[in-house]
Amino acid sequence: MRRRGAAAILFVLGCASRGAGPSATAAAFGAAVERGDAAAAYALTSADYRARVPLATFAAELQDGGAAMRDAGRALREGRSPPRAEVDLGHGEALGLVEEGGAWRVDGPLEPWSQRTPRAALRTFVRALEAKRYDVVLRLVPARARPGVTVESLRLYWEGPSAADNAQLVSRLRAALGSPIVEEGAAARMPYGERDEARLVREDGLWKIEDPD
Repeated sequence: MRRRGAAAILFVLGCASRGAGPSATAAAFGAAVERGDAAAAYALTSADYRARVPLATFAAELQDGGAAMRDAGRALREGRSPPRAEVDLGHGEALGLVEEGGAWRVDGPLEPWSQRTPRAALRTFVRALEAKRYDVVLRLVPARARPGVTVESLRLYWEGPSAADNAQLVSRLRAALGSPIVEEGAAARMPYGERDEARLVREDGLWKIEDPD
C-alpha cells in the first residue's frame, strides 16, 4: 500500500473539546505539530483516526516530515492555511470542505465516475456495473483490450449466462474497496478475498481495470 505520507496528518483534525471550533482546533493542532509535540497533536485527532493509527506511527510520520511539517504546522497556528475538513463517504471516498469567511464550503465536486486513483477506478467500476452503465465500464477498459469491446458486448457479458457469478464478483469487490492497494509505477493491484486480486493500469493519467479478479 502506498505510504500515507506525513502531510496527511494535517487533515485528520478532530475537536479538542465540545466548545472548540474548527479554527481553534486547527491552530492548537498546528502549534503542537510545529513544536514536535506528537502526543498533544495526536490528542486532537478523531477517535476514528486514533483507532486506525497508533501514536507511535503518528509520531514517526510527524518526525519524518521534518522542516516541511513544522512549516505546515506554523501556517495552521498562524491561521495562514484555511481550516479543512473531510466527510467520509465510505469505501475510501471523501468530500473535502474548506472554511471561507466563517462558513464551510465544499472544496471540489463529487466525482462518481472518477479514475484519478486506483481505488477511485475500482469504485467507479463497481458503481457502473451496479447501475448497468456499460458506457462508463467501457471507459475503464485498457487500450490493448479495447478493440472489439462495445457497450453492447459488455452488457451481454455481464448480464449473460455468467450473470450470477459476475454479480458475486461485484459484491466481493464492493466489500473489498477499502483494502490496501499496491502501486508500482503505472500498475496497481489490490489483493482481496482468499485468492482474488484486482489489477489496474494507468493510461494518460487515468486508471483502467486490467483484471477485476
